[in-house]
Amino acid sequence: MSSTRAAVNFIIFCVSDLEASFKYFTETLGFEADLTQNSPVFRSFASREGTTPFGLFLASEAAIPGNPQPGSVRIYFETDKLEEMRDELVAKGAEPAAIEVQPFGSIFHIPAPDGHLVTMLRPPAQ
Repeated sequence: MSSTRAAVNFIIFCVSDLEASFKYFTETLGFEADLTQNSPVFRSFASREGTTPFGLFLASEAAIPGNPQPGSVRIYFETDKLEEMRDELVAKGAEPAAIEVQPFGSIFHIPAPDGHLVTMLRPPAQ
């Protein structure tokens, strides 16, 4: 087992109508909104301790490589050794994108079979 092994950190549902989807997840399914993370193209939901948080992203505005379509899902995997993980992947012949710094942490994307785009994340230091 590699010391750079990652765990699921965050899930994004790409949607065509952000407000309709947000209303469905809150009013119909009963999820609690996390208003501290919202933006014009993103809505976040509060997670219970020990569960994976998730959010909704307006697919037409998603600045995510791979041009996500409504109905697709993005899963972010967390590691505290982002650079080492990327280096290991390159050494294995994979082609990860460059590391980007975002408000929620540093990330890189790597294509997987069947068109999936895997995102590796190191959250900002607390």
